[in-house]
Amino acid sequence: MLPMPSLRGTIEVERKFVPLPGVEDHLRALGAELQYELVFQDSYYDRPDFRLTLADLWLRRRGDRWELKQPPAWGVRGLRGASTQYLELSGEDDIARRVSEELGAPSPLGLDALGLQPFATFVTHRRQFQLPPRGGAARGVVVDLDTADFGFAVGEVEVLAETQEEAQSALREVEEICQELGVLSDSPVPGKMSTFLRLNRPEHYARLVEASVL
Repeated sequence: MLPMPSLRGTIEVERKFVPLPGVEDHLRALGAELQYELVFQDSYYDRPDFRLTLADLWLRRRGDRWELKQPPAWGVRGLRGASTQYLELSGEDDIARRVSEELGAPSPLGLDALGLQPFATFVTHRRQFQLPPRGGAARGVVVDLDTADFGFAVGEVEVLAETQEEAQSALREVEEICQELGVLSDSPVPGKMSTFLRLNRPEHYARLVEASVL
């Protein structure tokens, strides 16, 4: 089910990679600068029947802020392989309305009224690097190096887009950076969430694999 037309968000075009030794040196050689280093906790929410995640909707709370990621109604056409794209919503009213729509519930006053339960909580140590814009691009490329508290490390190259043309360009830029870093792969690289579920919620993980969400 697609989001209602009134919802607005930003498309994240990203590609995960295995952070090899020396990756930070490679990033700096490409002109990247460390933007920040922080530790944060994410909690992900769903119904017991996995209604949201089976629809590829990922609702999380980071600190006191709600965020929702879902497939976009527009973006990179025919996207395949290891790259992904998601529309991210951060306004709680829009998120509550979209989640209510997916659950077939009346739009609530807030997310707390929907009976959602956390199914995953973990802490991430992140180092974020920023590459300067290339080829007239309006935005630079962000590279996150994450280590989760359950012993998993992953890198992400990400560019934000607001139009379909920007999304197509972002995909090319993301793949170019991965190639220069020597981490470009045709095979999908598991992220923190899929790895957490595989290790800690095998039933949930199996349902998502069966539904081709993971």
